[in-house]
Amino acid sequence: MLIKYPLMALLRPGPRTAGQLRQEFNHATGDIWPLNMGQVSQTLTRLERDELAQPAGTTTGPTGRQAQLYELTDAGHQELQTWWTAPIDPAPVRNERDELVLKFLMADTAPGVNLIELLDAQRFADLRHLRELNATLRDLPETRNAARLNVEKRIVELEAQARWLDRVEALNSPQEPTS
Repeated sequence: MLIKYPLMALLRPGPRTAGQLRQEFNHATGDIWPLNMGQVSQTLTRLERDELAQPAGTTTGPTGRQAQLYELTDAGHQELQTWWTAPIDPAPVRNERDELVLKFLMADTAPGVNLIELLDAQRFADLRHLRELNATLRDLPETRNAARLNVEKRIVELEAQARWLDRVEALNSPQEPTS
């Protein structure tokens, strides 16, 4: 999970320690994607290396321990602003391995494996998951919170996958002649 920009966004108002960043991130995301201190520390090290953040003194924590504060540099503020204003591109079509695509490709040429049965089984599993997600949605507040946004996105992805399964079924097998 990319946490560079979310941590930069949390640094925007002013200096924070790694512990504060972790706590604020976990709170902002409703603990759906909890960070460990190693992730935060590594990201801060990279931000400092890339001159996007810098040390901003130290503070004494509740246990009496000294903790390093970090703040964004001017370049960090500029890069964060670019992130805010630029749309997130969907994953480009690459040669990334997708297990479902691979399963269907292998099934299409495997003796004794019925691709239509596999497609139907996947549809059934996706519909079951959609029902579960819709039930979960009913219990969530109708606000833009982390849990709701995550469930809503997953529902739309499963609906798109259902359409894709129909398209896969409509395609000719590699062994079938095309007319």
